[in-house]
Amino acid sequence: MAVETTIELDYGSEAEAVAVLGAISPDNAPYAEAERSGTMITIRARSSTAGQMLHTMEDLLACVKVAEDTFRAAQ
Repeated sequence: MAVETTIELDYGSEAEAVAVLGAISPDNAPYAEAERSGTMITIRARSSTAGQMLHTMEDLLACVKVAEDTFRAAQ
């Protein structure tokens, strides 16, 4: 069984989207792929079990949160 997830994050500016994507990109491989289009980041992940997907998404979203907080604090 394969579990696939897509998350779309829409930011208020391209600068924030670029910063968040840059911050999370090293952590993604090989578990998830992320791409940016304008202010939108799309993250796609695939795991062999729901438990693995849960752990991957928890880790990835924690990294996203830190990147967002850091970007906003720098403003």
